[in-house]
Amino acid sequence: MDPSAPQLILGGVAITSTVCGATASLYGVFKGRAPGPLFMFTAMNSGIVAATFFSIREYMVSPILTLTHPGKQYQARRRKLGVKSSDIDESPLTWSDFRTAKLLDSSVSGALAGGILNTFKRGRPGLVPGTTTGAVLCTILQWTFNELDILRIKYASRNSPSIGAPVRASEEQSQEPIIPPVQETKSIMDRILSKFAHKMTDEEYLKRMKAQREAHLRRIAELEGDTPHSTGDKS
Repeated sequence: MDPSAPQLILGGVAITSTVCGATASLYGVFKGRAPGPLFMFTAMNSGIVAATFFSIREYMVSPILTLTHPGKQYQARRRKLGVKSSDIDESPLTWSDFRTAKLLDSSVSGALAGGILNTFKRGRPGLVPGTTTGAVLCTILQWTFNELDILRIKYASRNSPSIGAPVRASEEQSQEPIIPPVQETKSIMDRILSKFAHKMTDEEYLKRMKAQREAHLRRIAELEGDTPHSTGDKS
């Protein structure tokens, strides 16, 4: 099992509850209803669904697939966890691997979670509809998340010359480019502060330095002007 599974579950539940609750509250505002109760009710229900889904995926489905599936991404997981495996494929991950990352995991977990929750709500007739809906919905959401992650990586590659060159070189060699090394990510607090921080231009910096210099020169002139008077008083 991935040691980061508890953090993934808590993060998934928090994000799902917040997004669903905020969406429901905005809908309530447009419809003239109180947004507070809608937020709480929707956040609680979506949190239960998310907790069921992520728990099944991280504690059951993903560990089983990691140990048994011969795919490249699962081999990479086994190497990361230090699990010995006879299948060795150390080729770099491609865009296709990123698009299919955890796609099977989420599909199976969505089917199980949807079947369990819908059966609990509607009885045995809800098993098949819940399984189908959960599998399709979770597959689409995971694919969308993967595409957004690819866009993030491409954007970071274009804005960083140090990691942009390997991408262009790999694209010339094959249609599936090799993923460049990922830079160190900033913390959430650093990202928030960077949004509000003002980056000083060269002209602003020069003006500030000139103002400080003039202030120091005036202070020196004042001190020099006071010196003769002080010596005269002593004499």
